[in-house]
Amino acid sequence: MAKRKYTPSLAREMYCFFRGFDDVGAPSMCKFAASIGVTSAELERFRRHKEFDRAYRECCEIKRDYLIDRALSKRFDPTFVKFLLSSEDERDSERENESISLTLTVTE
Repeated sequence: MAKRKYTPSLAREMYCFFRGFDDVGAPSMCKFAASIGVTSAELERFRRHKEFDRAYRECCEIKRDYLIDRALSKRFDPTFVKFLLSSEDERDSERENESISLTLTVTE
């Protein structure tokens, strides 16, 4: 299968996927990636694009709200939802703390 290239319409496509999700379970980046024929790692690479990154973050909030709503209505186990949300918070915090290594060579 050929890799799908980033197009600006992917941000909107992802947003629509999350807003219109009505499948069993909760919406996820893995499910969206599979629906468009890419991997989760490829979605992460698409985040280099400002518009896609903004949609990605909005979709994470949509998923968070979805999980919380289902936990409050007892459709999902509240303890498990709490675990999922805390593990996502940890992953986000690790991503924010990642450092970039840069080597400069000065030539005269």
